Amino acid sequence: MHYLRSILFDAAVVILTVVVSLSVPLMSLFNASSATVRAVSQVWANGILFLMKYVVGLDYRIEGWEHVPDGPCIIACNHQSLWETAALCVIFPDASIVAKKELRKLPLVGWFLERYPMILVDRSAGRQALRQMVDEARRAVGEGRKVLLFPQGTRQAIDEPVKFQSAGISALYTNLDVPVVPAACNSGLFWDKKKLTMHSGIITLSFLPPIAPGLPRKEFQENMERMIAEEASRLLTVSEAKVSRRPPTR
Repeated sequence: MHYLRSILFDAAVVILTVVVSLSVPLMSLFNASSATVRAVSQVWANGILFLMKYVVGLDYRIEGWEHVPDGPCIIACNHQSLWETAALCVIFPDASIVAKKELRKLPLVGWFLERYPMILVDRSAGRQALRQMVDEARRAVGEGRKVLLFPQGTRQAIDEPVKFQSAGISALYTNLDVPVVPAACNSGLFWDKKKLTMHSGIITLSFLPPIAPGLPRKEFQENMERMIAEEASRLLTVSEAKVSRRPPTR
């Protein structure tokens, strides 16, 4: 049954993506603003979560929402599946997301990423890439928006040791003077990166107390990594919740 539901989900996502893509020529013709592109992207991201809930039976709940500031901050989340990419876009619709530059090459997706705008980083460019990322993130913060990134750098299965590529998040922390909110989820329990099959249940996304700006780089890095790793480990042992909770209206 899980396999069949996963196939139906994949087919529905293809249809949804094709429908949303029909808006691209029109937005391109009229040079649509980033706000318009984000609004259309929200249709796609919300559609993904809708299909997960009603086709696969996979929903989510949030813990620790009170830890998320109203104003600009950096959200640093662990990365186990594609779920958190769509979910965080829905939860923080105006946020700017740090992603690898290679995604720009994907048909349609690349067009949306450039105009969202996301912060696309060329990981092979070293310090130059970090400077570019900090400059673009500073612009997003100056516009009152949040910055999202996955400090692990890529998806990691739940049976893999938690490893971080902390140069990026540390550069943002030391340069932007805004709090970092560590976050963790257990999406890998239901959507393993090594398999196409998805399982029904309730994903838990947990926001942890923010780390205030001003700590030495090494101390910040150690605190953030410890908090995310410990919470990710805790969530793997949490039994499924029967009732999900959406973010409160803010």
